[in-house]
This record gives sequence, structure tokens and C-alpha cells, in this order.
Amino acid sequence: MVKAVRGACRSPWTIILPVLAWLYAGCASPQGPAPVTFANLDADYVGDVACFDCHEDQWRGFQEHGMARSFYRLTPDNVIEDFRAAPLFHEGSGFYYRVFANGDSFYQEEYRLNARGAKTHELVRRIDYVVGSGNAARTYLTESGGRLYEMPLTWYAQSAIWDFSPGYQIHNKRFNRLVPDRCMACHNSYPRSVPFVAGKYESVPEGIGCERCHGPGSMHVAERLAVPEVRGAVDRTIVNPAHLSGNLQMDVCQQCHLHTTVSLLREGRTAFDFRPSERLEDYVALFSAAEDKEEGTIDVISHAQRLKQSACFAAAPMTCTTCHDPHQGFRDKGPEYFDVTCTGCHTDAAAVVHAAGESCIQCHMPKVPADGAPHSSFTDHWIRVVGDAMPAHQRAPGLLMPYFARDADGLEADRYEALAYLVHGTQQADSALLERGVALAEPIYNLDPTGELSFLLGVTLTNLGRPQEAVTPLWATIALRALPERLNGLAQALEQADPVLNKAQVDVITALYDSALTQQPALADVRINYGLFLQRQDRVQQALAQFRLAAAEHPWLTLTHTHLGTAYMQDGAFGRAEVSLNRAIALDPDNADALGNLGLMYSGMRGRNEDARRLFERAVQAAPDNAVTQANLGTWFLRNGYGEAAINRLTAAVTLEPTYVGAIINLGLAYAHTGDYVQARRHIEQALALEPDNPVARRIQESF
Repeated sequence: MVKAVRGACRSPWTIILPVLAWLYAGCASPQGPAPVTFANLDADYVGDVACFDCHEDQWRGFQEHGMARSFYRLTPDNVIEDFRAAPLFHEGSGFYYRVFANGDSFYQEEYRLNARGAKTHELVRRIDYVVGSGNAARTYLTESGGRLYEMPLTWYAQSAIWDFSPGYQIHNKRFNRLVPDRCMACHNSYPRSVPFVAGKYESVPEGIGCERCHGPGSMHVAERLAVPEVRGAVDRTIVNPAHLSGNLQMDVCQQCHLHTTVSLLREGRTAFDFRPSERLEDYVALFSAAEDKEEGTIDVISHAQRLKQSACFAAAPMTCTTCHDPHQGFRDKGPEYFDVTCTGCHTDAAAVVHAAGESCIQCHMPKVPADGAPHSSFTDHWIRVVGDAMPAHQRAPGLLMPYFARDADGLEADRYEALAYLVHGTQQADSALLERGVALAEPIYNLDPTGELSFLLGVTLTNLGRPQEAVTPLWATIALRALPERLNGLAQALEQADPVLNKAQVDVITALYDSALTQQPALADVRINYGLFLQRQDRVQQALAQFRLAAAEHPWLTLTHTHLGTAYMQDGAFGRAEVSLNRAIALDPDNADALGNLGLMYSGMRGRNEDARRLFERAVQAAPDNAVTQANLGTWFLRNGYGEAAINRLTAAVTLEPTYVGAIINLGLAYAHTGDYVQARRHIEQALALEPDNPVARRIQESF
């Protein structure tokens, strides 16, 4: 279980990327105090409790700010939602979802109903954490074995309704959406994450803390306890953003209030490395693509870009803290709280505004709907006369543009552009973008190979069906640093590059998997890959050992139970196979592989033949474009004397996969069963043309 802590100490290697960081000290400006460099890069994080004794007023004021309420456990004391609301139906997946309370705990349930209204599937997950202050919405996380998962339903506070979490209407990720470091880095303070494992944490704090904006405080605490009074004009043991240049102040905020299409950590950086007073561009490379947005909407995370489009930002000395004080909440202060700042510069407008009784923000920074965040509106930080046109950005669809000038020209810029296309193509599942990324990456890789470029190039080539080309860059990335994900990527490429492996190749692949899992035993997905490799080498007992370890580490991962059940079938342990496959189906009732394999096992058991048919039919319903599911159902029809039904399903299988020899042979037998020997011979000959030495097809041909 993840241990929740508030203000816990952290070691220096787990420094997190700053989140929602409204800067301290009012109206410090780009033209204001001279830039200050802070020499506290070796300091440790000490937690908020250490700040309280000397800075009680600021500490208490911060508790009213949304940042302090960004991440916390759900308890009866902080409930604002209606847990008696009616269920919601997700049309794309056919699942219903509901929320409910049981004692002091709260849950989200997924279920499915048959035509009679009876439940055919049920999955319940406890709500462990809330993400969001609740000013606009509250999204929920559930935890299993230290892994955090986003949940399907969000409470939209402005409309006081439940609906699907952003993105879930398009693609329902159910309870399987992990919350990795890059997400946690913008939604909480400093967790202790498990190295190399996405979404797994040893402990997590509750809410963004003081050190997010001020940097780690161990040096400051030690110095001020020893010598309470600061010597000199600036206390260099802690970051006070008021003493930073305007650009560096903005960088603290832009860690989370800056949204682009692609965000890349620079080589050697992690999501937890940035500290206030450093330049954001030294940690991330950002690229934006032309996006089609509904007229009158903005991104939820659009504050920095929109603000920088404003005439106020260009003409006046302002940063985020010109208007926002992070040491006090502002939601209940009314519009005049911000009007004071506006009229401080626009003195000629003050009388007009106040006479009309209207707010500056209401007219010049109106709330508008946010793209991807239903039932919510957010302040548009583009300060302007409403009706002005945003400056147009002329770019071709799909073309990525860098945010930082350093990524516009030069070898480093070319490298990150290539990486951006590879990442964007993967996110969009767009082969054209991936091919563009490969075309950009290959010449750069040859000139200036780096770990991430070599790795992502190799993985992309493997996914594009070109594993032979992937091997060289993947070997190169391991030579630079043999990280577990790189070892796994090379093992996958080597497996796919040669369909028949010799002993030396098998030994190399085995060593790669062993090395990855020695570094991090908790990598369940790598164990699955290793188990499948061992299974293909007929090392079934070793494969079972890997699958069992993966299931123990990651019990919610459906693939683990699917492959474990299949390996048990191969080993003849049918009772254990049944348990594992049913577990996989309970986690995912549309798991076609588990449904099909359990159907195959039942079809050979006395009294389970009709159960096998139902499972095969469910598999086809779940994956109608899968040739294997169609062939399994067609073969069941063939064996049970339903010739026409067999022909229909087996024809579908062969249409989907024209070189599927087993389905072609069974289709020939199905035609023979109906007395159509012309079609039967034709399909058997087709099978022999594909596999001249196929013994089954040869015997059938001789029997005609």
C-alpha cells in the first residue's frame, strides 16, 4: 500500500517537477530585481511542517489556496459529492458505472447487464485519493500494491454532477489508467516513486507544499536555526521567487501552467529534477501542433500561453504573481480582489468600471469552456477586449513547432524534433508521424547518438515491423546506459528480428531479460515478455514462474492472468488454467484471448461443450475483427455438425487473415461436410500452396 504523508522528508534523488506554482511576493517583474542564483542544489526536502514555526501566517494562508488541496485522501469529512447519484452508461464499451458509500469508504463500480437486466460483470474499486481542489472538479485515484490508477468517474463541481473523467468518453480506460511520474509531477508535491516502474510509489504526500515554489529547505532550516537573522539583502539558502528574474519566475509557474502537444524530458533529466531558480528549458523540450478546437474554448492548462498573448504582458512588468498571491486563497474574495491589480495600472478605467459595478475580469478575462473538461469553465488568461482575434499560427496539420528558441535550430534541436514526432506519432497511433520521426531520427542518430533517441528510434522501428533495423540503435542505447526499459526493448527486437533463434541468440535474450529484472523485480510487464519468450522456447515451467511473479506484483494486470492460464493449459494443469483465465475475464469481460483459450479448454471437457460455444461467441463479439476468434467459433460449429455456420465463421477468419492455414483447412472440411467437394478441394489446395508439407492438408487431399 502507498503510504500517504504530509510534509515528509525526501532524499535528493527524488526531487519532483514543480506544479501549480503561483509565485510569492506580489508584483515582481521581468524588469524588477536583479536575477539571483541560489546555491542550494545539494539541499534536501524537509516538508511543510518545518516551515510552520517561522512562517505560520504564510503557511496558514496557503492552506486556503487550491494548491494545498490538490491531492488528498477522500474521507467523510471532505465529501462534497452526491454518492447516491444514478449510474452512468458508457455507450462505447457497454459498461455502467456508479458511485456509492459504504461506511467511511467510497467506491466506484463497473458492471454490465444482460437483456433481462441481470448483472453479467461486476468490478468494484475503492476511491483512495482525490485529485483537484473541487473548485472546478474532483477526479479520483484507486491504489493497488503501490500503483495508482485514475478512475472512470469525475465529480464536476461547477455543475454538481458526475460524468466521465476527461478522455474516457472517447476511450474508456476503465480502472487501468496508471498515474506515472509525469502526471504526479503536476498534481501533487514530492512522492517517493519506485525506480523504473510507471505509476508505483512507496509514499505520496497530500497536496502541493511550500518547497514546490521555494525549493528544498534543509539548508535554509539549518542556517536559520543556527543564525536566525539573514546577513545581507538576500537569503541565499532558500529560493524566494521575488528575487528571481521575470523569466525564471514564469518558469516556476510554467511547469504546470504551460500546455503543449508534446513535452520531452531532456537527456538525463527526470520528472523530479527541476528546482525553482533554474531554467525550465534546461529540463524539458516542448512542441505544439496545430489543433482543431471548438470556437470559444481553451485548454485547461493554458494560463502561460494565453497570458503571453496579452498586451498587458508585453507592455507592463507583470508575471503570474502580479495577480496571484499563493499564500492566500481567492475563490471567496469576490472580483474586486483582482480589480485592485487591474486599476493599479489602468487608473483611467477605474472610475468607469466601478461606476458600472462590473468586474475587470468579467469583461476582459471571461470564463470559457475548456477543451477536454466537460461541465467546467476556466478563466481565459488572454487579457484583451473580447472579440479581438488571437494571432494566427500558420502551420500545416501535424507539423510540430518548438516552444523554446533553443529547439528551433542546431543538432540538439533536430534531435528533439525527431523525438517529438516519434512521441506524437505513438500518442496518436499515426504511422505517418512515426515514419516522419524515423526519417528525422536516423541521420541524427548516426551523427550524434544519445540514449533516448536511440531507444525511441529502436522501439518505433520494432513497432513498425522493422525489428532488424531496430537492433543496432537499441544496442547503442544499452552501450550508453543499460536501463531496464532499454534491455527489454532490445530483447523484443531480437526476438522479432529472427523467427528461428539459435542457442547464442536465446542466451543473449535471456541475459537481457534477467538483467532488466535484476535491476527492478517489480517490472510485471517485462516479466510477461520474458515468460512469453520462455514459453516459445518450450521452457514452460520457467515461463510459469515468471507469470506467477508478475501476477503477484501486478494483480490487476489482465494480461498476466491470461498468459498464466495459457501456460497452465500448455503444462496440462487445467484446474489452475481455469482459475487464471476466469480471473482474467473477471478483470476484463471482453478479453478475447482469455475467452477463446478457456473455450478451447472447455471444448475438450465432458459436459462443457455448450460453455465452450458461449465463450467462443463472447470472444467474437468482443473482437469481431480477430481471425482467431472467428476460426475458433467456426471450428466449434464444424465439430458439432453445423456446416453452414462453420463456413460463415471460417470464411470470415480467412478473409481477415488470408494466410491462416488452419482456418483454410477447416473451411475445406466444412465445405466437405455440406457436400461441396469442389470448394473443399480448392481450399485444401490453397492450404498446400501456402504450406506444401502440411501433413493434415496432405492427408485430406489424399482422402478425396
